[in-house]
Amino acid sequence: MIPNFPYCSIQLNIIMIIMLKILIPLSYLFVLSGCIQNSYISTGKDIKTASVLIIMPEQKCNKENMGRILTGEKVLHPAHKECYYE
Repeated sequence: MIPNFPYCSIQLNIIMIIMLKILIPLSYLFVLSGCIQNSYISTGKDIKTASVLIIMPEQKCNKENMGRILTGEKVLHPAHKECYYE
């Protein structure tokens, strides 16, 4: 028999609880960051042919940019607005 067996068992339980308290929020963080990244990607615009201009949300998108016409705009973050041109 191991002399300090109950003490080791308590230590392992404490270590497992601490790891779970750290790992569960980290896993949620990765899942949520994946959802946020998907919202940036899935804007419904054809990225290959669209030109994107990033501005502050309170600014207005120009009707034209480098000879391209404004086709849409989307606020993705309080400090990030995208203007789509084709």
